[in-house]
Amino acid sequence: MLIYIMVMVAILAVYLLTAGLYDVSSQQAVDTVAVNEITKLSALNWDEPARLDLVDFAYRFFLVDDAGATLYSSGDGLPGNAQTAIRLGFLPMSIESDGRIAGTALIETRPWGDTERTFTRLRVVTVVTFLALCVLNGVFLSVLYRNVVRPFRLVERFAHKVSAGVLDEPLPADERNPFGLFAHSFDIMRDSLTEARQERYKAERAQKELIASLSHDIKTPLTSIRLVTELLQVGAEDSALLDKLATIESKANLIDRLMNDMLLSALEELGELSVNPVSESSGVLPGLFIGADHASRLKSGSVPPCMVDLDPARMEQVIGNIVVNSYKYAGTAINVSYRIVGEGLQIDIDDYGAGVEQEALELLTAKFYRGQNAIASQQEGEGLGLYIAKQLMEKMGGALEAMNRDDGFTIRLWLRLSR
Repeated sequence: MLIYIMVMVAILAVYLLTAGLYDVSSQQAVDTVAVNEITKLSALNWDEPARLDLVDFAYRFFLVDDAGATLYSSGDGLPGNAQTAIRLGFLPMSIESDGRIAGTALIETRPWGDTERTFTRLRVVTVVTFLALCVLNGVFLSVLYRNVVRPFRLVERFAHKVSAGVLDEPLPADERNPFGLFAHSFDIMRDSLTEARQERYKAERAQKELIASLSHDIKTPLTSIRLVTELLQVGAEDSALLDKLATIESKANLIDRLMNDMLLSALEELGELSVNPVSESSGVLPGLFIGADHASRLKSGSVPPCMVDLDPARMEQVIGNIVVNSYKYAGTAINVSYRIVGEGLQIDIDDYGAGVEQEALELLTAKFYRGQNAIASQQEGEGLGLYIAKQLMEKMGGALEAMNRDDGFTIRLWLRLSR
């Protein structure tokens, strides 16, 4: 609608300007008889122009010689020179005297004031039309912004929020707006995404609960297998049989560790992984390392006497995962050292293997991640050991960090000193 109004205003402005110009041109119709009379009498009285005062001419005029000097003026208020007169619309007519052009008559064929008024009116019409178009353009842009640009910007911000996972903020939409229904359809999409996310969350939770349940249930028959294997080992005398029983026991222990890792991972995602740190003496730590050292190649240094915050059961799991990983992938001796750093006890667990690719260090504690070295070694595992160890350390208020050394690899633990 506004576009139609702007077009109509533009047409009206063109009409007014054309009418004004036509009015000017219509007023410029010259009385040739009166002009010829001025020219003829000026030529006859060129030497005595004062005689022209005796004649009542139809037009005012003034005479200039060939040098441009004014010889005669029929009235007051006329321009002082030919250039100004011609610019104002005076009609120049050459005057011949004694067979030569003696000068020029500048004839005011249309009153000067009328010309000025006409052009003033045209200027006013032009300015008013321009201002009207500016106002209409401003109104048009305002309506365009309110009804088109702003709704699209709201949709753009809404899309960014949806892509970031923010689904609890509805998209404001005015159904009276031409794009109101369009925006409303985006809000329907948000509701659908919210429902889909809730359904996915329920499915994932059910899956994790199933994994936790199966992990727990598998441990019961696995315990029976381990007990029966131990009983058979006591009574067996054949070396071949003992080797097979040892293999069964080893695989059962591996399955037990994997089930523990899967159970802890599922419980952590369900928010049910319980960690209860208490104030404990640092003297319990060497015993935890010795308990995890099934290959008897671990050396533990002296521990600074202090009190630290830890959950003994969970700390045992952390140490067990780290030691098992070291023996599995490095296969070297392990050296454990302790020192107080800041407000915590720092524990460095060093092996002397090939280490880890530098670009993989940050991913080493990610869930299910296994580096190229681990894959190349063809060792069994699910990539959960260090992930779970880090989660447990953080829940105890501590930290876990992995780093390469020139002569091996280090897992650094940090436990907070008790306050």
